[in-house]
Amino acid sequence: MIVQCEQCQKQFKLNPENIKRPSVKVRCSNCQNVFSVSRPEPAGVVETALTSPEVKSPPPTRPASSRRSLILLIPLIVIAGGLALWLYVPWPVSTKTVPQTTGIEQLHLVKSRGFFIHNKQAGQLFVIQGRVRNDFPVPRRWIHLRAKLYTTDGQTARQLDFYAGTVLSDQQLQSVPLEELVGLIQRPPVKQDRVQTIAAREEVTFTVPFGDLPELTELSDYSVEILASQPA
Repeated sequence: MIVQCEQCQKQFKLNPENIKRPSVKVRCSNCQNVFSVSRPEPAGVVETALTSPEVKSPPPTRPASSRRSLILLIPLIVIAGGLALWLYVPWPVSTKTVPQTTGIEQLHLVKSRGFFIHNKQAGQLFVIQGRVRNDFPVPRRWIHLRAKLYTTDGQTARQLDFYAGTVLSDQQLQSVPLEELVGLIQRPPVKQDRVQTIAAREEVTFTVPFGDLPELTELSDYSVEILASQPA
């Protein structure tokens, strides 16, 4: 059979046996236009025009699948001048992919509180304590956070990056030098000489102390955000 490109009017010879479905898409190698070609009806079959509009039933719903069709280009015919007609044929391929993630999509801050406490060496500290819940279906580790203190005009007064999982008691906050406290929370927490992991649906505590504070009348608010985590 002869088919003609709708755009450049180039004609091609196409073997009807290569058309396995009622209609297929082909691409003209001359102008790259994609158009549809219908399979010819067998001899003796005559189409009858309908006097009333045809009502088409909705296509059946296909069950969910982990596979998807990939369109491949298969050359059917090469004709004089090096021109070719290409037939689009569905080919099953796996669609399993590795999602791009920063590791925070299913981590949530469930509660936090801020309070003042006196450290015998650094003086008055402002401390933020809270919890992070792991809503991933698998364990996570190295939950990295950032805490900020803000002034009354909305500027960042203090900022500290740290890891969740290190518990600081009130006694430690009162007696341990501030530099050591900060060093403890800026290292990934370990448990029995192993990196601490947070199981699915479980929570982990964090404590972050701020020292060298500006005038209290200049402080207005604080924030905590989750920066990253890794699969255990």
